[in-house]
Amino acid sequence: MKSKGSNGLFHLPNLYKFLFVIFIGVVIFLIGRQELGNSTVNEAILFVYSLAKTVFFFSLLFARIRETADHQLDYKDILTFIGYNTLLIVISYGIDYLCLYEIDQHSFSGITTRGQLIPHIITFIYFSIATFSTAGLGDIAPHTTVAQLLISSEMMLSWFLTILVIANFSSIRETFKQKSSSDKTQ
Repeated sequence: MKSKGSNGLFHLPNLYKFLFVIFIGVVIFLIGRQELGNSTVNEAILFVYSLAKTVFFFSLLFARIRETADHQLDYKDILTFIGYNTLLIVISYGIDYLCLYEIDQHSFSGITTRGQLIPHIITFIYFSIATFSTAGLGDIAPHTTVAQLLISSEMMLSWFLTILVIANFSSIRETFKQKSSSDKTQ
């Protein structure tokens, strides 16, 4: 059984890709914090980045499942894969929410830590966890269209990961394995 190797679900080069995605989010945060440019343009950049990131997460998820279809995996590999993807999605969207709040402080209501960076980071990571888990406690709420769209994209990604991938993990792998076998015979 493979574990954390090149054939396992956890793949170190993918970590670099995720860190790069998070780095871009931090750069957007710094641009918003320095109030460089028009806030509408900054919101549009953040929104386009978030959509691109969502597509990237979808494609990377399926690519790793496809790559491992012909390899035996144990539950530790699967749990590591799910935990890894969940953590990176939550952190990435937490940074997006923080960026949006820095660009337009009217994007969210319920933020009680005015002007404090570390409490803001914790607040938006918490909000991202609540959104990802669909708990949606209601203490923080979106008030702009961009905020609603960002939250919707995280909820769709969460639904996709939990319902489609986790619930159908074995059948997805089996489908890729069968396709790989038929491609090799042709």
